[in-house]
Amino acid sequence: MERKEGKLRQKQLYHASYLKAYEYELRQKGDNEIDLLLEDKKDEFKKDEDKFLKKAIKQDYRNKNRVWEIDLLRAIIIIAMLIEHLLFDFAEMFPTIFDKTAYLGVPFFNTMYHFSLDYWSHPVRIAFRFIGLFSLALLIGINTRFSRNNVRRGVLLTFCGIVMGGVFAIGNILGFTGHAYMNILMSYGLCLLIFSGIEALFKRYKKAWPWICLGIAVVILVSWGFIRYADQAKYVVDKYNNFWFIYNGYANSIPFLGTLKDASFVDILRVIVGLTYSGDDWLGLLPTLGYIFLGAFIGCTVYKNGLSILHYFDKESETTLNEKFNRATKGLLFFGHHTIWFYLLHQVVYIVLMLFIAGLIMGIPLGV
Repeated sequence: MERKEGKLRQKQLYHASYLKAYEYELRQKGDNEIDLLLEDKKDEFKKDEDKFLKKAIKQDYRNKNRVWEIDLLRAIIIIAMLIEHLLFDFAEMFPTIFDKTAYLGVPFFNTMYHFSLDYWSHPVRIAFRFIGLFSLALLIGINTRFSRNNVRRGVLLTFCGIVMGGVFAIGNILGFTGHAYMNILMSYGLCLLIFSGIEALFKRYKKAWPWICLGIAVVILVSWGFIRYADQAKYVVDKYNNFWFIYNGYANSIPFLGTLKDASFVDILRVIVGLTYSGDDWLGLLPTLGYIFLGAFIGCTVYKNGLSILHYFDKESETTLNEKFNRATKGLLFFGHHTIWFYLLHQVVYIVLMLFIAGLIMGIPLGV
């Protein structure tokens, strides 16, 4: 806020000097309406200063009330996703470009291609994917405590998911990308809308709401464990290696829906619920909805007062440590503040980059 106050003082000094020069010019012209014109200009500058001050106060309020640890965890998840999707592009997006050193004549690209292939099917990657999806759903649930309009957030995520699904469908037709009939954004958005609907039903029970959220989360997650295991028992060969799949779900533990052409209504319903896999970006409503309700419980209890956990360790005030950590990690938190934009646009940047490498630098035809 100090920097904003300094800019406001500079703006005020500029306005004062401008008014003096403006008044001198008017007097030189002998304008009869000099007082009226000066008053209008003063009002204009005053409105500009007030607008600047209101915007500065609003920005300062947002920064003070941003919970550092939530933004940090979101930033870590989105950075991990950016790295993972880059590896996916090396392995899957343009395989005929990167799988043979002879094409590019650059061993690095060939090494990245084979490393990406090994990584994509490695148990460590699958475990981290589970942790990332779980954490992100949990954060969405926690943020229901801070959001002014969860319905609007749900609609926005669902809409972005539909748009992204459409783009990938076109890419799939052209042979560049995979597909997912129920992508991550769509799943999170629909889960948030379902959460908002259930929250509206229990709006009279505000004091009991945190425990209602916990109860719903437990019912969903426990039931899902039984449903998944019963439904997928014939696909699970090694129970230990497929432990992650009981709650996460993936291609080699559940059936795969390759195309909608011959799919029945039940097949589509299974994709939406989470019992049938439909692509690399796929995520079913369950158990995601359970994680969001669990996050809502944490938001209503741990963040009951809307303060960062850091305030428990802060002897000066309730927000000082939170503000200091926000300032110290501002560059990193940028990713956490703009998660949706990074998610929507990063593949566009990656594709353009790879087209540049393959087409402009090496002059390679992009058949895949």
